Amino acid sequence: MRGTLQPEWCWAQGAWQKDWRLEWDESGRLTRVGPGEDRSLPGVCLLPGRVNSHSHAFQRCIRGRTEFRHADRPSDDFWSWREQMYAAAMRLDPDALEAVARLLYLEMAESGITTVGEFHYLHHDPAGHRYNDPDELAHRLLAAADWAGVKLVVLRCAYARAGFGQPANPRQIRFLDRDWEECVAAVDRLHAEGHAVGIAPHSVRAVPAEWLPFLGEFARRGNLPLHMHLSEQPAEIDQCLAEHGCRPVELVDRLGMVDERFTAVHAIHLEAAEIEALGRATVCSCPTTERNLGDGIVRAERLRAAGANFTFGTDSQAQIDLWEDARQLDYHLRLADRQRAVLDHPAGQLEGWLLEAGAAGGAASLRQPCGRLQVGLRADMVLLDLAHPRLAQAHPAGLLWAAGSETVRQVWRAGRPLLEDGVHPRREEAVRGFLQVMQDA
Repeated sequence: MRGTLQPEWCWAQGAWQKDWRLEWDESGRLTRVGPGEDRSLPGVCLLPGRVNSHSHAFQRCIRGRTEFRHADRPSDDFWSWREQMYAAAMRLDPDALEAVARLLYLEMAESGITTVGEFHYLHHDPAGHRYNDPDELAHRLLAAADWAGVKLVVLRCAYARAGFGQPANPRQIRFLDRDWEECVAAVDRLHAEGHAVGIAPHSVRAVPAEWLPFLGEFARRGNLPLHMHLSEQPAEIDQCLAEHGCRPVELVDRLGMVDERFTAVHAIHLEAAEIEALGRATVCSCPTTERNLGDGIVRAERLRAAGANFTFGTDSQAQIDLWEDARQLDYHLRLADRQRAVLDHPAGQLEGWLLEAGAAGGAASLRQPCGRLQVGLRADMVLLDLAHPRLAQAHPAGLLWAAGSETVRQVWRAGRPLLEDGVHPRREEAVRGFLQVMQDA
C-alpha cells in the first residue's frame, strides 16, 4: 500500500526533524525520508514503530490474578508465581491460545508496537503429546498477530528439563523437546513457510549444556536471532555453579554463543566479567515484569558502558507499555542509587538512547528490517498526538517521559494503518473472545 505522510515532527537520524516527508511503496518499504515541501500535519510527531523483543503470549491470561500471597507460604516470589503460570499454561487449547493472543497483540498495536518477538515454549497438548501439526500453537500465534496487524518473530524455544538435579515437573510437559534436533526441525519448518524465526534455548537450568553449541551453531549458520533467559534469579546462578562450575553468562560465552546475534533476556545478576562479555551482544530488559516478580534491577548503566545493545520486552504481559518500560530502565536505577538520570552518560543523550533502544535496538535483536525511519526499511511507524493532555507540548523533546498508549493516534505496519481514531477496529471482537476464554477457565 503506497502512502505519504508529512508530520510536523519525526524522529529520524537520531534527532527530531521538523516538516520532513515520508513516502512508501506497495511493498511497505520507505522510499523517501527527508525535508518536505508541503504543509505538515501539525501537532503530531512520528517515530519508528516500537519493537517488543520478548513476549510470552499465553501469560496474558494471568494478568492481575497472581498479585497476592498464599496464606500457607511465608513469602511469594518468582518461583511461586511460576507455578501459577504453569497452571494457566495447562488450561489453554489451541483455540483459547489464539483468542488470548489476539487480544494481546491488538493491545500491543494500540500502544505503538509493530513487531514482537514471541519467546514460544508452549508446544504440545496438556498430556505432552505432539499435535498432528507439530507447530500448531506457533501457527495460532502467527495467525493472531496477523489478525491484529503486528509482525511476529517466532523465537522457537528449546526446553528439556525442570533443572539440574531436579525431578520432572508435570506442569512443564507441554514445553519439553525430546532433543535439540526437535527445536531445530521446528525452526526449519516455520522458516520454509516464510515466517520470521529465531532460536531460543530457554535458560541454563532448562537446557543441558550439551545442546547449546548445536543450537548456537544453527543460529549462526542461518543468521538467526539467538535469545536466552540469563541470570534472572540468584537460584539460577546457584544451579549453574553447581552443575558447570561457572555462572550463566560465563557458560554461554565459553560455548561461543555471545555475539551480535545473541540476546540475553533480563541479565540482572551479573559480575564485572559477565557485563564485559555482554558488551558484544544485546540485553533485553523487561522492567515491568522484573519489578512485578521481584527479580531485581538491571545495571543498565554498566552494560551500556560496556557496549551492549539494548531492547525491551513485555515478557509476562503484566502491562503492555514499552514507553513506560523505557522510563523504568532508568527509574529503577534512580531508586537503587538515590540519584537522578543515572543512565544519562554522556550527558543530555538519555532520551534519544532510550527511543533508539525501543525500536532500532529491538530490530537488531530480532534481525528485522525496521526500527528506524530510513529508506529501504519497513514503514513501521507510530504517530503521537502532542496536543493530548498527557503530553500537551509544542516540541516533542522530553515526550518519552510522559508518552503512553493513550497518546498514540495512528500506527502503521509495512505502510498499512492499524487504528481508527487511536483504536483498533477489532477491539470489541478481541475482548469478547478473551472473556469467553476466561469464563471457561
